[in-house]
Amino acid sequence: MPIGNLDVPVIGKNVVIAVLVQTHILFATFIIGAVLIAATSEYLGLVTKQNNYERFARNLARFVVLLFASGAALAITFVLALVTLFPVFFSILQNIFFWVFLVEAFMFLGQIIIVYAWYNVWDKLAYRKSLHVVFGFIAGFLGLMAMTMIDSVASFMLTPAEVTSQADLVARSFLNQTMVPLNMHRFIGNFSYVGFLVAGWAGWRYLRTTREDDREYYDWMGHYGLLWGFGFLIMQPVIGYGYLKGIRETSPDAFNTIMLGDKSWVFNLLVTWIAVMSIASTAYFVHKLRFAIKPMETLRKLAVGALGFTALFTVLTMIPANASLVPQIGLVFGQGEGTQIPLGSMYPWKYIGLIGLMLVGFFVVAIYLKAAATGFHWGRASRWSQFALMACAVTVVLTMMTMGYTRETARRVDNEPAYLIHWCVTLDQKVVSDKCPTKPLTEGVRK
Repeated sequence: MPIGNLDVPVIGKNVVIAVLVQTHILFATFIIGAVLIAATSEYLGLVTKQNNYERFARNLARFVVLLFASGAALAITFVLALVTLFPVFFSILQNIFFWVFLVEAFMFLGQIIIVYAWYNVWDKLAYRKSLHVVFGFIAGFLGLMAMTMIDSVASFMLTPAEVTSQADLVARSFLNQTMVPLNMHRFIGNFSYVGFLVAGWAGWRYLRTTREDDREYYDWMGHYGLLWGFGFLIMQPVIGYGYLKGIRETSPDAFNTIMLGDKSWVFNLLVTWIAVMSIASTAYFVHKLRFAIKPMETLRKLAVGALGFTALFTVLTMIPANASLVPQIGLVFGQGEGTQIPLGSMYPWKYIGLIGLMLVGFFVVAIYLKAAATGFHWGRASRWSQFALMACAVTVVLTMMTMGYTRETARRVDNEPAYLIHWCVTLDQKVVSDKCPTKPLTEGVRK
């Protein structure tokens, strides 16, 4: 059998790689974000002397340790599958990013060692807490460095840099046009993703526990997790705009595929998930203000107004540009793309919606933090507020999956053809362009 033509019966090799990658990303993103949040929480416990932070940090660290083996196994399985099913493509990436893969491997190894050491010496360093906190931040830093190495490869596949000499092969490929915004997007996303999952888990535990002290703890945990989740979510519109701008300027046809072509419905689906999380989070904050130790009725009324503006701006982001909603399944109205919806245009309405969501989000968080400074009566939250937290947790997973699909489908260019490396290597592993460093470079300048 010719090399590169191995396939998987029934489901196909593309589905196998997609499932492995997506599952691994869900695990890896959680681990990186959780380590940094746990280390930060441990430090806050050290400074404030509040036991909730220490309890939360230790429990989260324990879960990371339990999860690490599964995440590592998925990563190894994915690499083996990629080498087996796409050998030509993998050899091209390895030739370009050999040093990047090598650094990533050592960062990953270092993270494993430090994470397990960090958790295992928790009690032994109880009287040297500052040193123990440093262990946690070092583990988080190593995880971020490993993520940065992989982000350079992922961004290169969509916006490959044109390399003219062997000397700048690694540098220009690593720092391609979308590497920095993608890395920033994922860095912020790590915290938001973990925060929403923590809040959702806390909501679930709050509804199931019967002990009063546990109810108070899980109520606090839901509040704390949502601050991480929503607090970092509202930064994403600006960073996401920078990332999309880089794609539009470097690979305009890929940008058109996900924003104007048959796959534009994916972006509408993405903003729908963001709308759900924004409304649910703002509603939770409004509800929680009722239980502030120091009554702040004026702030609560302002938060109610902010909830209304959040709903308005989410509608602006969700309106499609035309009546061709999901053409792949026949969900088309009127004349399809010929039926334009004025409020669905990217400029200015979606920009207004995204910027509005961000500004209102900052306003709501500022109000909530002002109330949180005086404290809340824990353990009195309503059931529906906990369901709002769980809805955020489910939705953030869907958001991660949608964002991953959006980025990967951008290289499809409506499947005429589909690319593994944009404009360089097709989905069937054929090199179709000399403008990208997919072949060994000769001395001097590539012609």
